[in-house]
Amino acid sequence: MKHSVSLEIIRKSEGVKRLEHYVKNLIDHDKKAVISLLNEDTLSYPTIYVLSSTVREHNLSKHLSDRNRIALSIQKDILAKERAPAAPFPYSICDLPQYIHSVLRWMVETGSEEKLNTRYRLVIDRAAGLLTTIYQHPDDLLLVSKLLFNRKRAGLSTHYVTWAYFSSHNIASLLPIGEKLLSADEEEVAFARELLHFITGLDESDDPYAYFRSWYEENLPYLLHNENSYELTAELAPYVVDHDTKYRECFSHTASSNLREDEFHSLSEQEKEQLANLSYKIRMRSRSEWIEWMNRPLSAQLKFMEEVQHDYDSR
Repeated sequence: MKHSVSLEIIRKSEGVKRLEHYVKNLIDHDKKAVISLLNEDTLSYPTIYVLSSTVREHNLSKHLSDRNRIALSIQKDILAKERAPAAPFPYSICDLPQYIHSVLRWMVETGSEEKLNTRYRLVIDRAAGLLTTIYQHPDDLLLVSKLLFNRKRAGLSTHYVTWAYFSSHNIASLLPIGEKLLSADEEEVAFARELLHFITGLDESDDPYAYFRSWYEENLPYLLHNENSYELTAELAPYVVDHDTKYRECFSHTASSNLREDEFHSLSEQEKEQLANLSYKIRMRSRSEWIEWMNRPLSAQLKFMEEVQHDYDSR
């Protein structure tokens, strides 16, 4: 029997059933050959996943590489009981912590484009959630964003992966999403807009990517993680702009600053956003002009804001 064929090639070219039959038949004739094929560096996680029951039935786990053994342990724990990724690391392979991060990356990287079945997708989604909530490494953002867009492209649910992705608490997570605004794929652009729906004015922009970059650079110092968006909702808003800080920054040139703060907080959210944006623009143009403007009564600032908006709308 020829043993040099790759398990990866069999799965991709002949299907899962043929792969399972091939491996079971080979076990009866040459168990060492099976172990060697299973431990090939080029093997992907989906192939290990579809062979996991065969590995278990024939007690092959102890012969697997650390990578494969840890992956199957993670898989077993995820499927045994649904777990929240924000909880302390619950998996049973903590005696090998130095490998866990790289194994999770391998699982998501090699498995994000495969659909297989619901249980498989649960494993991949949870693995992605562990990367973003436990390890929070910046390099993992691109990996999980790719998974997110693959899910959308396949017409599958994106709620959990979206939640897990933004649970990284890394503001830079917005950047890979923003880059998709440049995609030639209209569906990718539409999904990126959907994910960035909390950016006021983005939908009306003729150049959404330029608008996003300008918004990101302007608001980066004022972005706060939205603790109220941890539910699996269709309109997750992972970050909010701190309009109060953007409006007054560290302004302390008036004795009535506390009163001004109370007045600002009483405004509507739209008024806060518009006034904060105007304050920022004046501050960037001229610090002295901004200090003079900040010493005006809030009512005068609001009137000036309305005049500026009217002039803009009249163009």
